[in-house]
Amino acid sequence: MLKEANKAIVRRYFEEALDKRNLDVLDEIVAIDCVIHRPETSEAICGREAFSSALGKILQTYSEFSTTIHDLFAEGDRVACRLSHQAVNRGEWVSRLGRHDVAGKAVTWQAMAIFRMRDGKIAEEWVSRDELGMLIQLDVVDCLQVR
Repeated sequence: MLKEANKAIVRRYFEEALDKRNLDVLDEIVAIDCVIHRPETSEAICGREAFSSALGKILQTYSEFSTTIHDLFAEGDRVACRLSHQAVNRGEWVSRLGRHDVAGKAVTWQAMAIFRMRDGKIAEEWVSRDELGMLIQLDVVDCLQVR
């Protein structure tokens, strides 16, 4: 029963907070002292308020954004998710290679996210995504020149 409840919280995170851009839902599903590990930040994001602010900035870079959950597993206090995101960029996108003007360009990427749950809320999240695939799709990196 707890596993299904934890999976429902993770689904709600993707469907409501990300896809519907309803960051108010974070108050209900994310612990106040959460720790979030994302590839676009060099250090963990600590605290729900900081996470809400960072997530708002991330979502502002896209005019369209949607998530498809392919697999969702729960065990103990962890939920693991294999997913893909589809988005259209508004303007500048920041990657680990720098800033890129990708206005109007659509991109799809695969990601894995692992969540640690505590008391019915997301306490910690680790995200890994195919950033190289994103860079190639957005014509930032020419895959023939990478060799």
